[in-house]
Amino acid sequence: LAAVKRLRDRGVRIRILTNSLASNDVLAAHAGHAEHRKELIAAGVELYELRSDPAVKKRIFYVSGSSQSTLHNKAMVFDRKDVFIGSLNLDPRSGDINTEAGLYIESPDLAAQVIAYMELPEYSYRVLLDADGDLYWVTETNGKIEQYDHDPNSTAWQRAMVRLIRMLPVMNQL
Repeated sequence: LAAVKRLRDRGVRIRILTNSLASNDVLAAHAGHAEHRKELIAAGVELYELRSDPAVKKRIFYVSGSSQSTLHNKAMVFDRKDVFIGSLNLDPRSGDINTEAGLYIESPDLAAQVIAYMELPEYSYRVLLDADGDLYWVTETNGKIEQYDHDPNSTAWQRAMVRLIRMLPVMNQL
């Protein structure tokens, strides 16, 4: 978060696309992300979460073996010309024990494709803060704006489990 704030102070635009609760196949991973959403948005990050509905499943970068759509790859664009794409999770546990890797590619064309994917509102929910500091989600479906006051397309059980996981002493591993 400190690094994000330093970048934002320098005027760097930061956009993150990650799984929504409904598109995530690991509730603990979502709990780790959910822990920091408000801080990231308050710091000026543009936060997006992948939709899980059928129209999105046909076009995403990675589709899991289950019926859910989910992102597994990690892609970063630097200065609209260089791209990092890999599978390494950005958490302490993965850094210590995983053998996954990534590629750094100098390609303005590939960078433009990754950016274009993130700019399609029908693929994701934009996560925002209201005047009271509460999260809300906005998306566009067939040209119509939709707004949600809790994780879209998630169940009460999923939301309760994420709250429970956030109370456990595991956050430093997520």
